[in-house]
Amino acid sequence: MELNDYLDAERRRILGAASPERREQMARAEQSRSVYRAWNAVCGGTREGEHVTGLRYLPDTNELLVYLDAPSWTQEMTMLREIIRARMEREGVMLSGFRFKTSREGYPRKSHAPVARPGTNTPAGASPKTPVVGTAPGAHAPAPSLVPLTPEEDAALDAAMAPISDDRLAQALKKAMKASAEWKKTQNPSTGD
Repeated sequence: MELNDYLDAERRRILGAASPERREQMARAEQSRSVYRAWNAVCGGTREGEHVTGLRYLPDTNELLVYLDAPSWTQEMTMLREIIRARMEREGVMLSGFRFKTSREGYPRKSHAPVARPGTNTPAGASPKTPVVGTAPGAHAPAPSLVPLTPEEDAALDAAMAPISDDRLAQALKKAMKASAEWKKTQNPSTGD
């Protein structure tokens, strides 16, 4: 007997011995599992999926409740809902819709892998025997502080903006040029450019 045949026979045996209420509960659990599997196939490992803080299948309305870490991602996913629904249908799951909500402020995002301690392959608080899959999704090194422009450099920017008659455009351009110059100075502080 192959493993699949054995599992099918065991499933039939368990369902046959269960009460109608228990069978309904098992059917809902199987439906939830297929919804989560389809979600992971469609959004797992994607840029959008990294911002998901929680999922909950709502069997009464056949909707998937998706919690996201920022309002901008809630809006983005709301715009992508029909694309995601179509891709989930290709995975064999037909949903009535989605509900996207922003997680409350400070809600800890679940990481999918332990974060390694700097300079080692061992996660913080783990023994060296603990396998390390990689860094947590969405974990970024802190941005370096920018090196400010000197008064001479700032004056040169003002002089470059003088010919522009539209004040709003001049301010936006100066802001962009200043950010670029500060970033370049931060990347290469020895030369100053």
